[in-house]
Amino acid sequence: MHKIVLSALTTVALLVPVSLTAPAATAAPAEAGTRITGTWKGAVFGDNGADAGYRAKVRIVKRDGKLRGRIAYGGCYGTWRFKGRSGGTYRFTEVITRDTTGGNCVKRVAVKVKRDGAKLRVVWREPTSGDTATMLARKA
Repeated sequence: MHKIVLSALTTVALLVPVSLTAPAATAAPAEAGTRITGTWKGAVFGDNGADAGYRAKVRIVKRDGKLRGRIAYGGCYGTWRFKGRSGGTYRFTEVITRDTTGGNCVKRVAVKVKRDGAKLRVVWREPTSGDTATMLARKA
């Protein structure tokens, strides 16, 4: 008797459409893997040849169809102005608006950002020296 009931239940379970038993997949995860908006934080490495990192936090928003950002790290605070996009790489100019380090912040640098899986890869390039720094940030 138990074998017949178990067999009948197994047959019924196999006939139930997957849409009734599993949650529907959405496009959100795929889209989320390409979006750069949000608040990101991580360690910056390679600045001025340094191996040791320091913490940075950037918030990227889209307002009136335009991307922009705010950045904070090591006593330097500034804004990101969107310059363009090529494929999955977004270009910004970082302009420091507040320097609490006594003048150690570079006033203007080029920034490129690109999604790297669930993270955001940020590369800064100082225009005069060509010095670069990188951050692989996670959502804050």
